[in-house]
Amino acid sequence: MIKKHLATVLAATVLAGGFVGLSAGAAHAYPRVNKCGSAYNFKQSWDITDDHIYEVVGFIDIYYNSGNGYNCAIARGNDATVTGHRQIGVAIRRSGTSDWIQDGPGNNYTSYAGPVYAYAKGACIDFAGELTYYEFTGYGLNTYSSKHCG
Repeated sequence: MIKKHLATVLAATVLAGGFVGLSAGAAHAYPRVNKCGSAYNFKQSWDITDDHIYEVVGFIDIYYNSGNGYNCAIARGNDATVTGHRQIGVAIRRSGTSDWIQDGPGNNYTSYAGPVYAYAKGACIDFAGELTYYEFTGYGLNTYSSKHCG
């Protein structure tokens, strides 16, 4: 159910054009570690922001392998903000397609989700991340989606 929920949320968010501001990651986040492979170069991180507390709760990192044309996405939590139990999900697809490649929901990942890969040489990718957490302040379901070209 959660896995299906992520795909629904991610697709709806992308179709609705919901975007959150872009920025670099915070110092106390789960460290950005290239889980995609040594041939993948880091491109950029995007924030997953909780719209209720207006804080960054996680990040989506995008990598690219120019040798094979694959993009890679990883979602990770921000330990400086989210200290309780969390579930993390990530999804990626070549723009213009309907098939999301996803990881995380239902697997109880607490540090990061992914890597997930999509072939998009010379094309753009859509990607999305989700961080659900439970703390003393309650529950947060936070999603981010965007498009990356290049």
